[in-house]
Amino acid sequence: MSIILKALKKAEESKTEKETIIQSRAYQVGNKKALALSIMGFIGLVLLFSVWFYWSKGRPVSKAPVKIADKAAEAQPQEVASTRNSVRVATDRAVSAAKKEEPTVAKGPDVNKLREDAVRQIKEKNYSGAEDILRKALAAKPEDPVAYHHLGFALKNQSRYKEASAAYQKAIQLKPDYYEAMNNLAVTYELLGNREKARSLYLKALSIKPSYAEGHLNYGLLLEAEGNIKDAESHYQAFLNLSSDETLKIMVRERLKGP
Repeated sequence: MSIILKALKKAEESKTEKETIIQSRAYQVGNKKALALSIMGFIGLVLLFSVWFYWSKGRPVSKAPVKIADKAAEAQPQEVASTRNSVRVATDRAVSAAKKEEPTVAKGPDVNKLREDAVRQIKEKNYSGAEDILRKALAAKPEDPVAYHHLGFALKNQSRYKEASAAYQKAIQLKPDYYEAMNNLAVTYELLGNREKARSLYLKALSIKPSYAEGHLNYGLLLEAEGNIKDAESHYQAFLNLSSDETLKIMVRERLKGP
């Protein structure tokens, strides 16, 4: 082979080798570009998906369900209130019906007025009439100590001493500090001839109320009847100091002067 052909062949081989290298390099560059584009596309898709995900997660939720819930919450108390009102109306009607069905209770007698009427009868010395009125009062109010006291007085003045003492005792039982009833019961015991019980009751009445003028007078009369003039005069003086009854005071002064 001539030098020229060898040179041409070598040049041709060199050219071919260069083209191969260039093609290889071009292929490599093309692959790199494709890979880069693929990576960039994947990253873009990831970024796009991330943006969409965070956007969809952070976006405001529609308020329509909340409003519906609010309406339902507001409607519930109204329904309950409506139910309560219906129950209340029904209850009111039931109460009204019950009131209409209640039997009318007969009004009892006026006990205070009966007692006043009885005292009026006693002042007029109509003791049996007073007794009848007082028994009506006690039928209406059995635990009335004042009515028993007046009844005792009415019975005593009908000479029914045992019945009178029982009425006075009932009055004291209902009212343990009833010193007026004790004084009148003591007088009744004197009429029955029991001075010991009478003395005990006079002293008890005076211990409850030392300023009880009538108690001093009655006890003084008992002491005088027993011959205890000195103690009787002491109680007479107490009566004169405490009483405003001028008629009785004249009588007591006469007793103090003696015969």
